[in-house]
Parts: sequence; structure tokens; C-alpha cells
Amino acid sequence: MRNLHFEISTYRIEEKSPNSIPIPEHYDYWVPLVTRFLEKSDTIEIHCWDKEVCTIEQTKNITDQFIISHEFNLTYLKTLITPKIKQNLLYENLTEFGELKWFSIFLSNGSNPILNIEHWGTELFAPNLNDQEIAYIKSIMPTDTNFNIF
Repeated sequence: MRNLHFEISTYRIEEKSPNSIPIPEHYDYWVPLVTRFLEKSDTIEIHCWDKEVCTIEQTKNITDQFIISHEFNLTYLKTLITPKIKQNLLYENLTEFGELKWFSIFLSNGSNPILNIEHWGTELFAPNLNDQEIAYIKSIMPTDTNFNIF
């Protein structure tokens, strides 16, 4: 079993938003990638910058089961994964600017990390993968994705 850290080339459109977004401007990898890891996960933790008020409110409205905390100018929302959360994470995940809504997403099974998604979906880490899982991830990610296997 090996760990995989992977990054997608990004850029910023400051006049639209200061967030990093993938090159090209799409998240085609998102549904197949996240679906695969949701199958192994039972818990989700989402991090948003406190200034992302609209995103925080939209996320809180998905379920009343979130445990919410604040630290370091971030809002943390954690809950068990439900069908409604899966639907939102997979298909209702972009802002009006076409960016992933959430700064960080952590999928886990109990206390075991399954997938860490950071910087609006452009930097990811998956521990304990076999060669078949790594090959699958490489097959769905953009061609300019930088992979580090260790």
C-alpha cells in the first residue's frame, strides 16, 4: 500500500474570485474521483474560510447534523455522510464562478483518513492505495496533474 499526493495545475482570475481553479476551468475528474472514495467513507469534514459566508450557510443547510466549530478564521463542519450530503458533494459543488465551493474536504472512515481534498479541489492526498487504485486515479485526472507516490 502506498500514499498518493497529487496536484492539479491552477490559476486565479482575481476579478472573478481570488480562489485557485484548475486548468482548464473544469472539474471533470470530480465525480468519478469522489464517488470512488465516498464508497469507503462514513464521515466528512468541510473547511471554509469564515469570509465565505454564503458557502457556509449553503453547507449548513444540507443537514442539521453538522458539528460546527471555528478556529484560525476557518469554519469546520463535520458529520456522517448521508445520501443528501453525497448528492451535494458530487453535483451541487460549484460556486457561481465555476469553482469548487469548499476550501478543504476530508473524507474518513472512523478515524482513518480516506481522501484529503485541499485548495478548492486542486491538491489531494489519498493514503494506503494499491497499484490498481493509483492507476485509476491517474486515468481520470487532467493530463498535467503532478503525482507523488510514496
